[in-house]
Amino acid sequence: MKYRVLYVIGAVCLLFANPSCCLAKKKVETAETAKLKSKIEHVMAKVDAQPDWLYSRLQMFWHSHATDVFVNGETFAKPGGERAAEPTVKYNGTRSMESQYNRPKLEDIVPYDDDEQGNVTYVNKASGKMEKTSPAKTGCNIAGVNRQIMTIARDAARVYAATGEERYGRMAAKVFEVFMKGIAYRNVPIDLNHGHQQTLVGMTTFEVIHEDIINELTEMYPLIRPLVKEEQPVIDAGLKKWAENIIANGVPHNNWNLFQADFIVKIALVLQDNNAYADGKGKQYYLDYVVHQNSIRQWSMNKLIDFGFDANAKTWYESPGYSTTVLGSICDFANMLDEKAGIDLFKLRPILIDGVRTSAEYLFPNRMIAGFGDTHPNYLNPSGINNIMNYASRHKDKALMADMGALKSAVDAKAPLSEIERYTSTMFYAPNVSWIAMRTGMDKQHDLMASVNASLGNHAHANGISLELYGKGYVLGPDAGIGKSLYSGLDYLEYYSQMPAHNTVVVDGVSSYPVMMSQHAFKLMASYPGVSKEQPASKKLAEQKERMTYATVSFIEPETQALQQRTTAVVKTSDKGGYYIDVFRSKKQEGGDKTHDYFYHNLGQEMRVTDAATGKPLNMKPTEELAFSGGHLYAYSYIYNKESAAMQGSIKTQFVTRIEDDKVVENLNHQRQITMTMWMKADKGRTIFKALAPANLEYERMPNQPYNIKEQPVLTFVARQKGEAWSHPFVCVYEPSSDTEPGDIASVNYFEPNEPNNVGIIVKLKNGTEQRIVCLENGKVETK
Repeated sequence: MKYRVLYVIGAVCLLFANPSCCLAKKKVETAETAKLKSKIEHVMAKVDAQPDWLYSRLQMFWHSHATDVFVNGETFAKPGGERAAEPTVKYNGTRSMESQYNRPKLEDIVPYDDDEQGNVTYVNKASGKMEKTSPAKTGCNIAGVNRQIMTIARDAARVYAATGEERYGRMAAKVFEVFMKGIAYRNVPIDLNHGHQQTLVGMTTFEVIHEDIINELTEMYPLIRPLVKEEQPVIDAGLKKWAENIIANGVPHNNWNLFQADFIVKIALVLQDNNAYADGKGKQYYLDYVVHQNSIRQWSMNKLIDFGFDANAKTWYESPGYSTTVLGSICDFANMLDEKAGIDLFKLRPILIDGVRTSAEYLFPNRMIAGFGDTHPNYLNPSGINNIMNYASRHKDKALMADMGALKSAVDAKAPLSEIERYTSTMFYAPNVSWIAMRTGMDKQHDLMASVNASLGNHAHANGISLELYGKGYVLGPDAGIGKSLYSGLDYLEYYSQMPAHNTVVVDGVSSYPVMMSQHAFKLMASYPGVSKEQPASKKLAEQKERMTYATVSFIEPETQALQQRTTAVVKTSDKGGYYIDVFRSKKQEGGDKTHDYFYHNLGQEMRVTDAATGKPLNMKPTEELAFSGGHLYAYSYIYNKESAAMQGSIKTQFVTRIEDDKVVENLNHQRQITMTMWMKADKGRTIFKALAPANLEYERMPNQPYNIKEQPVLTFVARQKGEAWSHPFVCVYEPSSDTEPGDIASVNYFEPNEPNNVGIIVKLKNGTEQRIVCLENGKVETK
C-alpha cells in the first residue's frame, strides 16, 4: 500500500538542514553542557595548543590517499587505486572482533600513522609493545579508533550548538570535514575472492550494518553545518555514496535490512531536498526508498514486514533472542519515522503492535524467553513496548498507552499470575519458526512448560525436533545455545549448532543440515488444546488451564531421509507438581537403520543412572563408542567422560542441580537442590550413556544462575538404539522436583496397548492415584 510521505521534520535543531538553526549564539550553559565540557576538556586543551592534535589521529590513508581498498574475504588485503585529492578513510582489519593487537590510548596514537601498505602502529597483545602491523591483524580496532575520535568531536559539536563557543565548533568541524572527505574520495572495497563478502562490505567495516560511526556523523552535521558550508558538496557526496553502498549491499530478509534502513534514514534526514542535487537524490528520495522501494539487498519496510511476520501468529521469523530484539528495533525505527518524518508505520502496519503483544508467548514461567536457535535467554526485551508507549503518548492515544502499560507490567519478573496469564496461551504454535509451547500456567515455581521446535527461519540450528523442559524456576532441559564467539566460531559450527547439542534424536550419527536461515520445519499432527496455522493459539491461561496438554509433530530428517515423530505431553498432578511425557519415534524411510541416538541435556552438577526396579546404579564402564568415526558428526568429539552400559531393564536417571548462591536460594522459594528425574522404558538393542558436554553458553548471561553455568560441563544422557526406533521408540517420563517440594510420582511402569506401535504408560502417584496414558502412533494421546 502506497501513501503520501509527509516530511514533517520536528523543530529539534539537529534534524534541520537549515544552517540558521545552529548559528553561534551565546546561550545559558546547562548542567548537561557543563558535563560535556568537562568530559572533553583534556582533549580541547591539546587541540588549543596543537590544532591538528585530534584529527591527525584519525585512521586514514594519510600517505597513499588510496581510492581503493582490497580484501580477501573477511580480511584486509591492501590499499590501492589512484591517489585521491584528500587522505581517505582506512578500512577495518577483519570482519571478526578477534585481534592480535589492542588499539593504543588516544594520546599514544601516532599522528598521521600510515605507509604504502596502510599499516598502523598498535599494541601487541603478547608483548605489550607498540609496533607497526598490518590492519589484517587488528580486528575491528581501526573503526573503533575513528568512532572514539568522532564521539569526542560530536560532543564538541553539541557544546558549540548549545553555547556558540567557536573553539568547540572549529575542532568538531575539522574532524568531521577530514573524515567525510576521506569517505567521499574513497570507493567501496573490492573482494579479491569475488565471494559473498563483496555483497556485505560497507565503507569502513566488513558489514554495512556496522557502519556505526554514521550515528555520530549524522548527529553532528546539522550542528556544525555553518562551519563546513564551503565543503557541503563533497560532504553530501560522501553521505550519498554511503547510502548507496548500504542500499547495494547487505541482507534484505532479516534484521540486517532494518539496521541498513536505519542508517539510510539518518543520512536522509541531514541531506537537502531532492532538487538540491543534480541526480535528484536527496532527503525525500532516500526516505521514500526505505518505505516503498525494493532492491536486491534492501527491501522496503512494507516488504520486510510482510516477509518476516506470520499473519496469524504475529511472530517474527527468527529465533526468540533475535525475534524479540528485532521487534524492538522495528518499533524503534517506526517510532523514529513517525516522529522525525511523519511516516506512521504503526498505523499502516498494525501487526507491529500485535507482534509486541504476542512476544509474551515466548516466556517460560520464570518470565525468560525460550532458548531455541541463537538465543541468550533473559527477561523480555522491553524496547518494543517502550517505543509504542512513546508513540502513543505523542499521539495522545490513551487506550494504546493503557494497553502497553498493562503488558509492560505483566511481563515483569515479579508480576502476579493474573497479569501475565492474560498474554500467554495454554498452547501456542508459531508456524513461521516451527515452534510450539505448551503450559500448565505461569507460576515460576509450580507450573510446567515444554518448548518444541524444528528449524525454520533465521538463526536456527540443525536440531531436528528439539525440546526444552521447565521446572522449579529453571529451564532444566535447555537448548545448547551458541558458541564462545557467538555464531562464528568453530565450536558453534561443529557442536553448538548441531543435533548432538540438543534434546533430539540423531540418525546413524550423521543427522545434520544447513543452519542459520534454515528451511526444515516440523508438521503438526495433533494437539490438545487444538491449534493450527489458521488458529495458532488456544485460549489464554487466564481463560483456560488444562490438567494435560500435548502436541505431536513429525519431521523428515534430511540427511538420512528418516521419518521422525515426537509426542510431548505435560501433565499437572497437583498444585505444586507435574510431569512430562516424551515419546520419540524414528526410522529411515528406506530401511538400513544403523543407530538412533536419543540425546538429553540437563542443568546440574550430578547425574545418577539407576535400574528403575531395584534402584541400583547401572554398572557403567568407560567407553569411546560415541565418537567421530565412520563419518559421524564432529559434534560427537565434543562429548567426553563417557560411560555406558547395555540396557537390561527400564532405567531411572536423576539430574541434580545444587544452588550455590544464598541470594538465589532466597529468590527460588529457599530451594537448595533441584532434581529432574527421568524414567525410560526398556527396549532391546539399546545402550545407555552418561557423559559430559561443553558448557551451556546460552545461559551464561542468565540472572539467578544456580551455579556458574559457563564453567560447568553439561550433564548429557544418550540412549543408542541399534536398528530402527519406530517400533522401538524412546519412551520417557520427566518430573522436576526439589528439596523443598518433593515429586508426586511413586513409580512409572508400562503396558502394551492393543494396537501395535502405540505406547502405554502407567504413572503411579504417591497419593495412590494411577494415571494410564496411551500415546498413539497417529499422534493422539488418550487417558485410560
